[in-house]
Amino acid sequence: MDTREVLTTNGIIRGVEIDGLWAFKGIPYGAPTAGEHRFRPPQPSEPWTGVRDCVEHGPSCPQMTVAQMLDMAMPAETETLMGTHNFERVSGEDCLVLNVRTPTADATAALPVLVWLHGGGWSTGSASWPLYDFSTLARRGELVVVSLNHRLGILGFLDLSSLGEQFADSGNAGMLDIVGALAWVRDNIAAFGGDPANVTVFGESGGGAKTAALLAMPSARGLFHKAVAMSGAVLLAQETTRAAVNTQAVLDHLGVGPDAEKLQTVEVERLIDAELALPDRRVLARGRGFGPVLGRSLPQHPIDAIRAGVSADVTLVSGCTSDEMLSFLFRDPDLWALELEGVLARLRPSLGADAERILADYQAVRPDDVPTSLLIAVTTDSMFRVPQIRLAEAAIEGGHKPVYMYLYAWGPPDPTGRPRAGHGSDMPYFFDNVDKAPVAAGPQAEPLASMMSGALIALCHDGRPSHRGLPEWPAYNLERRPTMRFDVPATVELDPFGAERACWNGVALPGLRG
Repeated sequence: MDTREVLTTNGIIRGVEIDGLWAFKGIPYGAPTAGEHRFRPPQPSEPWTGVRDCVEHGPSCPQMTVAQMLDMAMPAETETLMGTHNFERVSGEDCLVLNVRTPTADATAALPVLVWLHGGGWSTGSASWPLYDFSTLARRGELVVVSLNHRLGILGFLDLSSLGEQFADSGNAGMLDIVGALAWVRDNIAAFGGDPANVTVFGESGGGAKTAALLAMPSARGLFHKAVAMSGAVLLAQETTRAAVNTQAVLDHLGVGPDAEKLQTVEVERLIDAELALPDRRVLARGRGFGPVLGRSLPQHPIDAIRAGVSADVTLVSGCTSDEMLSFLFRDPDLWALELEGVLARLRPSLGADAERILADYQAVRPDDVPTSLLIAVTTDSMFRVPQIRLAEAAIEGGHKPVYMYLYAWGPPDPTGRPRAGHGSDMPYFFDNVDKAPVAAGPQAEPLASMMSGALIALCHDGRPSHRGLPEWPAYNLERRPTMRFDVPATVELDPFGAERACWNGVALPGLRG
């Protein structure tokens, strides 16, 4: 196995060559975040002498399990079928690490750079999942691909600004970690053959929300040039008054009072327990967990900042799957036997007093749908599709040129025979990684992976996602709303599900998505 050494700003690292690709894993981009560094902005990694081996993934941020976040069991076979982890193998507060995969040993190659922000909401996940091995994408696309870990949940977003100036940014520590990783990319990626002037950030689910939040952060300006927000678009940050409720609940649970030094010495497992004790963290609830907080590092709600044009120089791609919420609802034992009252009972926690009107509007738009289909449509649109559209609308109003919209629609049929594309089902094709997620295998895999990974590659190289394997993909606009529908075959549709979109005019969406 061939090895290669690269000089970074902190010291020399050693990576390995595997099947024509150079891989460097677990590279520190920041100092450990425990003790006095807990809840504070990231600090630079300490320099080292000699050569540091970077051949294994670094620790993930301490966190709850995926099952705890979703409040539903995750069968062990989920991992092998989807290339995911139900729990993180190695975690610790020395988690500010990143991975670089590059197809070249030429430090002057100036290849486009693609930076991955993992999903898992704001509280789970890491860059270590097999699905996030971007070797094929880097090799075939001639891209330098970076993935990273950062602080999550209570460690990344507990707002302690009331306890002192040193904690003014604690409510956005996890996002500041990502900014720190992007600064590392700016300063070091050329040594790996990447072009720091051509950086695309992309993320799915929680990673899509992080991508949207970056667009609003002053400290992230100039660190990336294109953004792909997939199935996640945070539009509203938490107000400090809302964040203070979570903070007080944590202090009460731990019994430490408003003592920041005690919080910095509490065992990290107790902090995770305190996060788990927060009320109503369910997927369909109104977002009472942790997430970005308005403050010094995020002075405006993302939708307001984007609409004001603070990131107008960034090309944006926004989109989601056609039936996102099926991936969260499918374990409901009564799902396919629901009557309308059962649908309303499942909508009220997130939509409150709007539930009856929205359901009636969807019944009018979809008179032939069974109640379960209405539930999937309403929840998908409220939690995912409409936020993605509002993100694109705000970007257009803010002068982003261009903005592109997609809808991924391929999927197996449900019990009524309707094809369904659930949350996350598009990732193996975007990543050209079906071998890591055998659930995505089949005759559709090759054409979908070609067209969808090809769109990412084209965006990185050419600044637009169109390529010869797709119909011409026009920029999104508010008159015709052209949207790339990824299916077999792919088509461009004008304002898909436009009648359903109109049902949300004037309605505040649930949770932190705006």
